[in-house]
Amino acid sequence: GFDRRELKPLNWTSILILQVVSGVVGAHLAAMALHQYRFGWVGHTLVGLLAGGLSGYFLQAMALTVVTASGSLNEPTLSEVFFVEALTGAVVGGIAMAIVGFVIYENSANT
Repeated sequence: GFDRRELKPLNWTSILILQVVSGVVGAHLAAMALHQYRFGWVGHTLVGLLAGGLSGYFLQAMALTVVTASGSLNEPTLSEVFFVEALTGAVVGGIAMAIVGFVIYENSANT
């Protein structure tokens, strides 16, 4: 039968790649929602790549730390690891796009 313990968690490199791709998707989704702060497809892609890469490098362990009410560490399943890491990359990519878009918009409005 199927044993959940046989599933190995994603390795560091695959999580980094997942967060980079998710960062790009998150940046483009945020650009669709925030029309006035858009600054081009290439710009959104670059910001998403950078944000996803940084979140994958610095936030991997923190994003997966799940503690129960008693304080013990909860071991996430493979699907939970995939979902949490993808969501983390997408959110960070979207936030980074919004920040960069806001700065660009405000600089162009002041000139």
